[in-house]
Amino acid sequence: MNERHARIALAAIFFLYALMIRTYDVASTFLMLGEQTRDWVVALGSITDLPLTGAPSTAGGRGLGPVYYWLLWLGRVAIGPFMDNLPHAGGVIVALLQSIADVFLFIALSRRVHWAFALAMCLLVASAPFDIAISQVIWNPPVSAALVKSAMAMALLLTPSSPSWQVALTAMFAWMAIQTHLSAAFVGVPLLGALTIRPFYDRSTGVRQSFNDRLKAAMAIAATVVVLQIPFVVSVFREPAAPAGPTAAIAGLVNPAVFRPWFAFDRVSGITGNLVMPMSDGFTFAIPVLAASLIVAMVYRRDLVLIAMTAGSFVMATLLFTTSTRNYDGYWFITLTTALTMTFGMAIAAIPSKAAVKWIGVALLLAVVWRQPARIEGSKRFFKYPQYETMLRASRDLVMRAPVVRDITVTFDVHPTMDPTFIYTILGGRIDPSALYTAVVSADGTVKLE
Repeated sequence: MNERHARIALAAIFFLYALMIRTYDVASTFLMLGEQTRDWVVALGSITDLPLTGAPSTAGGRGLGPVYYWLLWLGRVAIGPFMDNLPHAGGVIVALLQSIADVFLFIALSRRVHWAFALAMCLLVASAPFDIAISQVIWNPPVSAALVKSAMAMALLLTPSSPSWQVALTAMFAWMAIQTHLSAAFVGVPLLGALTIRPFYDRSTGVRQSFNDRLKAAMAIAATVVVLQIPFVVSVFREPAAPAGPTAAIAGLVNPAVFRPWFAFDRVSGITGNLVMPMSDGFTFAIPVLAASLIVAMVYRRDLVLIAMTAGSFVMATLLFTTSTRNYDGYWFITLTTALTMTFGMAIAAIPSKAAVKWIGVALLLAVVWRQPARIEGSKRFFKYPQYETMLRASRDLVMRAPVVRDITVTFDVHPTMDPTFIYTILGGRIDPSALYTAVVSADGTVKLE
């Protein structure tokens, strides 16, 4: 087996493993709360009913584009029928997107560093406890994280002489990530900026280019963003009064209440670091992240794209939070975990001895593999909802016994946003206020008709 075939085989094994750890219990612990129900209803609809904007945002308004809903719908059409179109199929779709992006990033990274080092970095991100858990949830942050990884992978494959369509493809992934969840701007904005500037800065090709030739990358990026924003613009014209865009986030930047750059950097690096590698409360990530960022900025100073999507991502995130007084939610930084890992990784790769970097990569890979059981066990603390299995079992039984009921109630604790009728109606049951019986579901999944 030659090196290329070996790398493909390794990528396939990595994909299957990443998908397995994310979905092994999805049918029994899927998080079926209000937001997941809302988004799966959209995925169950027809193509003509798909929205032209994104999901409602905590930053105000709605997302800048419909990519999240469109990807969810495409996944439901492709694999939903094999899973009775049940909500946990959406969790599998999100896990698939994340796992595909992980493999894409591994392939791209392995062209820059030794395959063991590349695999160690990608496995560290994919097996982070929070990442494992959130990657089986119908939610836009993990989908955005998958698109960020794809943009970074594509950017790693670019060279100064890459054609404009490859630059446009990279910009597409980056902007789709921002459309999906605004936190992708941490990586996407500096990456797009670097791609635009690089033709005017880079002289490595040795070929004299005219100003118009250097402008092609910027034009390709601008055209990509404009095309991707067409649905959003159409929606604004259709419903000018509807809230759109990150209104709350923009208001905070325009009217700053504080100015705390170090506090913001400390919080951003600390939360992101603990998502990748949970540490004790006394450990601070700020100094190591700053040191690694400075090393990357100095050693790779001719590679603007690499700097932008590593150290530049933390500069961007810090700027966005410097004037913020809001609480920091952990899921915002799932799009930044790959940038953090690559910042440390490329700082290590800057060691002059390639042999040393290789063996460091092998040692790191063995360490990450050794920690897999503990990291998988740690993922069980997040986003698990065992009531889903109870409702699934009860709904299947109820559809066979009573295709029409007045209502469904439960005798055990559930989240207030969970709809107990949702699975039943997907399986073909019907809720009719004039029906004879109300179904009562017990904690063991048994159903009584009253």
